[in-house]
Amino acid sequence: MQYRLAIVEDNATARGTLRSHVLSLGLFDISSFSSGKELKQALRKQNFEMIILDYHLGEDRTGVEWLTMLRNEQFIRPSTGIIFITSDRLPQTIGQIIDCQPDLLLIKPYNMNSLSRGLKHYINYRQLVNNALSSIDNNDKGHALGQLQTLLQGAVPQRLRNDVIKLKAQLLFETGNIPRARSLYDAILLESDKVLWAQWGKVKCHYIEGSWFDCETELSSMSESPLARGKAFEWLAGLSFEQEAYAQAEQYLDHIHGSELSLSAARLKSMTYQKQHRVVEGIELLQKKREASQHTRDRFTAFTFELAEFYLSIAEQQPVTNRTESLAQARRLIGIAGRAQNDAQLLQKRDILMAYTAILDEEPDRARTLLDKQSDANYQRTSTGTLITAAKVFGGLNQPQKARELLALAHERNQANLSLTEQITHQQQLTQTEQIMGLAAEQASELNEQGTRLFVQREYTKAMYYFYQAYKLLPDTAAFGLNLLQCMLQAGQPAFRGVTLLALMASLTSTTLSASNRSRLLKLEQALNDDEALYLSARSIQRNQHRANA
Repeated sequence: MQYRLAIVEDNATARGTLRSHVLSLGLFDISSFSSGKELKQALRKQNFEMIILDYHLGEDRTGVEWLTMLRNEQFIRPSTGIIFITSDRLPQTIGQIIDCQPDLLLIKPYNMNSLSRGLKHYINYRQLVNNALSSIDNNDKGHALGQLQTLLQGAVPQRLRNDVIKLKAQLLFETGNIPRARSLYDAILLESDKVLWAQWGKVKCHYIEGSWFDCETELSSMSESPLARGKAFEWLAGLSFEQEAYAQAEQYLDHIHGSELSLSAARLKSMTYQKQHRVVEGIELLQKKREASQHTRDRFTAFTFELAEFYLSIAEQQPVTNRTESLAQARRLIGIAGRAQNDAQLLQKRDILMAYTAILDEEPDRARTLLDKQSDANYQRTSTGTLITAAKVFGGLNQPQKARELLALAHERNQANLSLTEQITHQQQLTQTEQIMGLAAEQASELNEQGTRLFVQREYTKAMYYFYQAYKLLPDTAAFGLNLLQCMLQAGQPAFRGVTLLALMASLTSTTLSASNRSRLLKLEQALNDDEALYLSARSIQRNQHRANA
């Protein structure tokens, strides 16, 4: 079988050499690209089984940034194998690459033997799990898990076993079986406590389980590793931000040198400034990042859009008569970022942001004209942040149904985001948007309905996400809290995000409930008391939270 393979390398000589080496193996149908942009254009028409990415791609985004963007915009299939090559041996660079969970990392200068050995190892792994990968691409992760379980019960070659376990743990996490995923990560770390993908997997499990004390402990330990330091502090800041501890979030981000702040970390830091009524510092931070990126066009564009959105967030908080300066700055920056663009997603972002400036300036006709360029199909690859802004525009045009549809899509897209920092910042924007637009009640009901559908399908972790968001929007609506409580009990999960079983139960007990809701609560309370292990786990998490907050 010939595998379709894409090589992305900006240096023509290195690209040609790599192509000739790979071609000699006789396993691949090879396409070569000099930039991430060329790869993205090709991905609009075809898929690849494997992609080889250089980390440094000239005056462009890094390979890591391109991979993250293409995954978020759903250009890359879940089954696609990712191989990174780099000559950069800096720990922070290697750490960024490992964070993306590539299937293979090659350090330059590599030789034909190391390249051949690495590619053949991946091909052997891919052939072993091929049926499971096909199931994943068909969105049948449950079937894929069954196939992997059957494999692991047989004679899996020892050199491939950890690769299969890694895929299984990832699928367990994505399908909501968090305790089993965590146990697999623990098993890997027992053999070697330096396996970074297992460390990150364990942290994500703790986060979803609501074990924030354990999550912070793990991240604090990882912050001492040169390979994980920056991302660990970024995630610690995200946890503090979600708990509204904005000064603490800022302190964590101060550990990351300004030049090393990623786009998501810079966004988070600017938001912590804004939450502390220090918007000038937020502007200065994003302006510095933008100026430092002038020779890297794609990164310059990204930070220009980011600064424009920050000005729009300032304008949102101001009376209409005081918005002139903020909107003028936003329009100028959007115009610069959108100039000479031919990327469909960036052009869409430009038009939607411009439409939102018109809404804030009370010019609905201009906003409507800009949105006429969009169609429903255009939103399938739209980023979470742009979906939220588009929802605000439709809300301003008195089209609440369209706004709700886009917010629902934003929730779905955000839940699938691999970055904890982006999940948290976008979630804060989602909640704030729903409340400001007066859609909280309707949106909470729709979130609750989506959670109910997933609960019936036994996708408990996904269901908990929606029940949790509904409860956060309308905490006084008992049904939302009861649904979240029942889902947590059914999943055997003592906590979810910042909500523990015991705290949620205490909150509901002190609420005025109807007779039917009171009866339901008593049954759920009895179910928790009957499950001694779950009760003790919930008690332990609550004690740790109290200790952390003391």
